Amino acid sequence: MSVLGEVLASMWHRLGAWPYDRIYRRGAPWEGAPRAELVGLLESGELTVDAAGGTRALDVGCGSGADSILLADNGFDVTGVDFSAVALDKARAAAGDRHGVTFVQADLFALPDSVTARQYDLIFDGGTLDDFPVARRRELAETLTRLARPGALLVLWCFSADPADLPLMSLRGPSRIGGAGIREAELIANFGGWDIQRLDRPRTGQTSAFYRMRRHSA
Repeated sequence: MSVLGEVLASMWHRLGAWPYDRIYRRGAPWEGAPRAELVGLLESGELTVDAAGGTRALDVGCGSGADSILLADNGFDVTGVDFSAVALDKARAAAGDRHGVTFVQADLFALPDSVTARQYDLIFDGGTLDDFPVARRRELAETLTRLARPGALLVLWCFSADPADLPLMSLRGPSRIGGAGIREAELIANFGGWDIQRLDRPRTGQTSAFYRMRRHSA
């Protein structure tokens, strides 16, 4: 990550939840339908409760809840976590009285006992890890590893381009303010004890990547 990108990413996250609350009040550009890559995995039958080895799922940075709701509709017992109260109000309204999905307001670096009291069979990240500065990414990776039971799946979508290939500023988050996306080498370094498989086929000009990772059983 560039020095400028690292500084801007750090500054952004020191502001806490209020920038995201402001964005969600106006309508975040990434809101709407569930992430297409997750839809594809579920529709193809590659991601199921059986494949995950259980129903317990954690959606980190769940935003207004579209991915959490999709997972719940496919048999998972989902905990969606986000630090934006505005986003979670939208998520709860969208979920209605649907069973199998709970939303928790929390900082991912200070998770409450209600989240950490159990391990998860599936962790989904639809674009949160890449928003953090490099040092914090490693810290969050360690947290996710602790929360994953042995044999669990982690499904990850992230920006993966060089800084020059990303917009200087975007509401997508701080990794779009001069910083780099996540490359596979960084995942390998941060997620020791996981098998990492890239699911999409890299193309010229592509700025994102999609991974399925499985934590070693022993």
